[in-house]
Amino acid sequence: MQTLETLRRRYGALLSLCGLAAGVLIFAVMLLVVANVVMRYLFNQPVTGTLELTESALPLIIFLSLALTQMHGGHIKVVLLTQRLPQSLARVAKVLAMLAGFVLFAWAAYAGWLMAAKSFAIGELERGSIRFPIWPIKFAICFGLGLLAIQYLLDGIWVALGGTLDDDSDEVME
Repeated sequence: MQTLETLRRRYGALLSLCGLAAGVLIFAVMLLVVANVVMRYLFNQPVTGTLELTESALPLIIFLSLALTQMHGGHIKVVLLTQRLPQSLARVAKVLAMLAGFVLFAWAAYAGWLMAAKSFAIGELERGSIRFPIWPIKFAICFGLGLLAIQYLLDGIWVALGGTLDDDSDEVME
């Protein structure tokens, strides 16, 4: 259990770095949008590529922070069934849900990998006011989905061994 706890802590540090990168991207997008508004308003000359850069940054922001959100228990959960189950059955249901999440997101990461590899092979470009390759963004999506799958697996093992997660509080919205 101690080894798993250490692994979870170190993996959490990696996820925190990804969250920091997502936060930096949010700030950069904000600066870009403000600069675009100011340039358009004052000089009638918008910043070239604002739309393309902003829409390309959004998947990075989202997918780099998904696993961190899972680690902190920030995803929505429905406890309608599990709150009425005995503790042991609720634990089994939670482990099964975590393993299902692992399988789903591992499959999505694999499918994303295939999509990104194809994008790289054909040299797919964003076409708009500026041109740049799309494949790095697709690989980042795959990376984020892979991180989320691993987090689900770690959470499932942790709960199966008797650990509790950050979202195990009795806070229920009605």
